[in-house]
Amino acid sequence: MKYIILSLFSVMLFLSAPAQAQSLTDAQKAEIKTLFDEYLASSGEQVLKSVNDYQSELARKDQESANEKAAEFSKSLKNNTSLPVIGNPDGDITLVEFFDYNCGYCRRALDELQKVLVDDKNLKVVFMDMPILGPSSKLAAQWSLAAQEQGKYFEYHQAVLNHNGQKDEESLEKIAKDVGLDVKKLKKDAASDGVAKLIDENLGQAQALNIRGTPGFVIAGQIYPGFMPADQIKSILKEQRSK
Repeated sequence: MKYIILSLFSVMLFLSAPAQAQSLTDAQKAEIKTLFDEYLASSGEQVLKSVNDYQSELARKDQESANEKAAEFSKSLKNNTSLPVIGNPDGDITLVEFFDYNCGYCRRALDELQKVLVDDKNLKVVFMDMPILGPSSKLAAQWSLAAQEQGKYFEYHQAVLNHNGQKDEESLEKIAKDVGLDVKKLKKDAASDGVAKLIDENLGQAQALNIRGTPGFVIAGQIYPGFMPADQIKSILKEQRSK
């Protein structure tokens, strides 16, 4: 079916090219167009199904490729000490969240993750900044990653994510003071090449895994796009541990 469709479209493309169209008589062009219209009229559903099946197959292959990359990515995290971690650093399963500080669903996701961690003492959670929702997202990511240098990443991360209003330098500085950070050092570290490099690497990794929005999760080498409630995360963890 796919090849029939492609052949028919090839004919129509042939007809649309001026040089080729001039080589046919008006009667021949009319006959070909009639055949094409008749085929679409009688086989429209099959044509649509064939196109949908073809697109589904492409999507399946893309997802398969992304999951293969995700498996390799998960292995690479074992010795990576640059990314913020909560939970059990030696946990049997690693959950990675790609997030943005201006993402409302990411705020909700943090609450759900904390519910999971209350009961699951063997889960390692890795946070990967993916600032895609404007300049303030990147600024917040820089300041939060800098807080890691003072051992207060999660406290600051949580406060920034839950902050209502603009995430500008003024608000980020106030949050830093409330959390007990050295603001002068925080500003310096936020502007460092190391923080900028880490954010670029995170964005590159998200692109490689075909994660286009936030939140996006990688759990035990499998990709799960979009927000997930605690019960769904627990179900995935249970399934992974049963393998």
